Amino acid sequence: PLSMIPQDEHNTSQDTTTPSDIFDLSPREETAPTDNESAELDEESTQSAAEVEPKPRKPHITGDRSLWFLYFAFLATSLLFIYSATSTLAYRGESLYAPFTGHLKHIIISVIVAWGFSRMNRTLTRSVGILIFIGSFALVILTLFIGTETNDAKRTLLGIQPSEFYKVGVIFLASAILSIRELTNNQRFYLFCGLTAIGLICVAKESLSMGIIITLFVLGIGVVQTGFSKSLFLVGGVGLGIIALLVASLLLLPDSIVMKNSSTARWKGRIEDFTSKSDSSKFVIDEDNFQEQHARIAIARSNGTGVFPGNSVERDILPEAYSDFIYAIIIEETGFIGMIWVPLLYILLFFKLSRWATRSQRSWQRIFLLGVGIMYTTQAIIHMCVVTGISPNTGQTLPLISRGGSSLLATSIAIGACIAITRQIREDEYHKQLEEERKAQEEAAAAEAIVADTSIVEESSLPSSSDEVDGMA
Repeated sequence: PLSMIPQDEHNTSQDTTTPSDIFDLSPREETAPTDNESAELDEESTQSAAEVEPKPRKPHITGDRSLWFLYFAFLATSLLFIYSATSTLAYRGESLYAPFTGHLKHIIISVIVAWGFSRMNRTLTRSVGILIFIGSFALVILTLFIGTETNDAKRTLLGIQPSEFYKVGVIFLASAILSIRELTNNQRFYLFCGLTAIGLICVAKESLSMGIIITLFVLGIGVVQTGFSKSLFLVGGVGLGIIALLVASLLLLPDSIVMKNSSTARWKGRIEDFTSKSDSSKFVIDEDNFQEQHARIAIARSNGTGVFPGNSVERDILPEAYSDFIYAIIIEETGFIGMIWVPLLYILLFFKLSRWATRSQRSWQRIFLLGVGIMYTTQAIIHMCVVTGISPNTGQTLPLISRGGSSLLATSIAIGACIAITRQIREDEYHKQLEEERKAQEEAAAAEAIVADTSIVEESSLPSSSDEVDGMA
């Protein structure tokens, strides 16, 4: 009877090939196929294996495209208004389009540099960043001795402004020092401040406003990294105390001591002009307040709607309309639209970098992303405060919009590095997802193995024939 046949035996005389046996790689006793037959079998087996178990492919991971969009939005805004604001340079030069084409060349070079930095890997990004800090630090010191004097201050060397690159170097230094695990938060912050202080003094000597921006960056990144700790209050107190002492000295020193036609005299005049706004002299345009007053006239001429791009009048009067006061020309020509558009770009940039910083699992990436946002957003706020009369004149440009090769190139390096970091964050997230999927598969396989072992044990405990069932009965 059929009930007497064990359940685990098979009839070998019949073909019991199942669909799963098609992919069995164990050797079989079959006649050797011809060449055409073997080629067809190999092709069919390859296609079938690809359909059953597709080989996973690593996706093409790129940097954040929205950062590229913001970057090119800055550059487009710069091209539009620099073409209008460089009229005075066009009058002085031999060619009408020379200032615009020169700025366009700087933009093209900066885009290439930003793209190159966006393609760097994690190790190269950090290594190049440290080299930028060391190189810019050396150039800042050399500028004090052999730099070219411009506006009574030595700020340029070999046609570049090293302080612009020093700002980027300080951001790279912060990401490297403040992420050292062997030190405590306070120790890391003290070390970072000590390494930054030497170059900061050299920068502030020739450009006090640039020194103030770097100081504010140090305090801002300190809040992010250490919170409101004792080290932050100590460094912040020393920094703000030095700034207050300098301002007080400028106001209290007599004119006979302050050297004429020097940076000290220039800053003294700016502070005195800003603090004497309540006097009737604020309605008088003189040599000291010429730029600030005409910037306010440019804002007033907009009437909220603007005079349309290319129709500015103050661009022919303001000496630095294309750099220090570009925001005034933007408001004059576009009104409320330009007044809101420019701050909106910096706000979007800051929050985009902050969002990526929260996604990163590496502290140096978080510090760098937040550092770029803090540094250039602070500079933009100071520029807009000067134009609108909220703060005294500082001579700071509007990042990525004002004319200037060094500023544009240095800022593009920072943006390109940020885009590279966003790609690295996505790669880390991809590998983390693969690791989680692998662990999930291992756990599922382990669970299936436990279930299979349990079923085998249960089957082995059952009777194998009807006689044993009758005997047990």
